[in-house]
Order: sequence, then C-alpha cells, then structure tokens
Amino acid sequence: MSYKKLSRRNFFYGIFCSTCSALILPSCAEVPITKRKQLNFYRYNLPIIIPTGGGIPQIYRNEEHLNQVIEKQYAKFINDARSRNILIENTDESRELKEIGYHLSNSINKYYNQLSEPSPVKNFNWEFSLIDAKDNNGNPIKNAWCMPGGKIAFYSGIMPIAKNSDGIASIMGHEIAHAFARHTVEKLTQHSVVSLGTQGILKTDYGNIIAQNPNIYNRILKFGIMLPFSRAMESEADYMGLAFMKMSGFNLNESAEVWKRMMKNSESGPSLEFMSSHPSSKNRINNINNWIQEIEKDYYTV
Repeated sequence: MSYKKLSRRNFFYGIFCSTCSALILPSCAEVPITKRKQLNFYRYNLPIIIPTGGGIPQIYRNEEHLNQVIEKQYAKFINDARSRNILIENTDESRELKEIGYHLSNSINKYYNQLSEPSPVKNFNWEFSLIDAKDNNGNPIKNAWCMPGGKIAFYSGIMPIAKNSDGIASIMGHEIAHAFARHTVEKLTQHSVVSLGTQGILKTDYGNIIAQNPNIYNRILKFGIMLPFSRAMESEADYMGLAFMKMSGFNLNESAEVWKRMMKNSESGPSLEFMSSHPSSKNRINNINNWIQEIEKDYYTV
C-alpha cells in the first residue's frame, strides 16, 4: 500500500487500533483509593517485556522479581553515594526525613488494618535516603524520587522548599503514592505494550510510513499517550499524598504552600527536576486546595 493511497485518517486509525487495543485489554485493574483504571500486567500474572532494539529483551516476571532488581539498583546507588561522600547520614535532617517516611508508610498499613483489608504496600521494604548532590552547573539538585517497592531518595536542595515537617510529609506522601499506585509498573506496562505494538505495526502496511516519518510517530506516542498518562499519574500521586498525610496527622494545607515555594523557586532559578513532565504548579495548587476538604471528610488519622 502506497502513502498516496493511505489517508491520514486511516493512518492514525491504524496506529490507534494496533496500539490502543492492547492498552485497553487489561484496563480493569484498579488503583486503590482513587479507583482509577490502570494498565498493570502483574495483576494478570503477565510478565513485562521491554524490547532492547534487537538484543535480548528485559523481562520482569512479576512484581517480586522487579522489586528484587530495584533492591540491588538502590543498594548500588546508596553505596555509590556513600563512596562519593554525598550520602547524608546520622544528622537531624536525615533522621527527620526517615522518621516522616516510616510514619507515613506505617500509617497506611494501620489504616488498612483498621479496615480489615490487606495493605497494598504490606510487603514493601521501605528505605529513605538524603543525598547532597549538584547538577552540571553546580546548583543543588532540587528533586525527590521513588523506585518500586518503596525506595525513596530526597536531594538536600529540595529541603528548603519543603521547609518544615509538614512540607517534607507533602513531598514524601507524593513519592510514597507513586510506589503505592505502582506507577512505575504502569509505565513499564505501557512501554512494553507500545514497543511490542510498534514492532507489530512495522510488519504491516503502515511500517514503511512510520519508517519514513519516525518523528511524527514518536510525537504521536509522546504527546498522545505518554505525557497525558504521566500527568495523570502525577495528579493522582498529589491526591493520594494528601490522603496519606491525613492518615498520619500532618497539616494538609502545607501541600499548597510547598507548591507555591516550588513555583517561586522555578521562576527565580533553575527549573526543578521534580516538576519534569508534571502538571503546572498553578494547577497543582488549585487541585490540592480543592481536594483538601474532600480528603478531610473521607479519611481519618490512625
């Protein structure tokens, strides 16, 4: 089939049918608390397969296997940080960070225990670290991230933005929410589906068109699938982070103040990595303020 015989509408329709039908198939998985429909192969005892461009694909058999891999990667990260003298240990700040992290994660388990339901994170081996590192321009890194299974790192540059224990809890609750909701697993599932779907498309009549217009196809994937999903996950983590703060007895109103400080910081200095491919700070502040009353009504401190 030539390019001239294939209309743009049929081209996009073919891509949609080839990729999105696979995305819709497992959509009945559900994120606890928000009840959002989620793509998660592990809920169906399916492995996640990530093609590697012709080499042996990376295969994660199940969530336990993924967490074992992550455990080793996080341990290597910590050992490397310690050898470079950028791991902050046994300070008031690092101890406070860990105390808040364990308080939040333990409160989730207590909350589900009081509901007589299994906690979605009951088997997580939580770890929290504080890293003192700078970017290539010599500026303190203002970031925090979470790996599957509950491996969390804060960079010291974000601590002034957190400012206080409630601010730390706000950022920590957001990161815990990513692990709680299996967002990494969801992204890996998407990557697996899109990669395998793309390989399938390349073997069809649409393959030559994609080969001739890779930038267009990549933009469709990026702006039509990946970024919208990423923003949805970030908003979901904001919402669940508020719920976890409520369970743990922290001041929910500080979350909006944290984002105000983040917004001010991003305007007066380098961009925050923490905000990469996220909703705008202004939208997050509005959402958080709108959610607080709902969270206060629906959840309680354990």
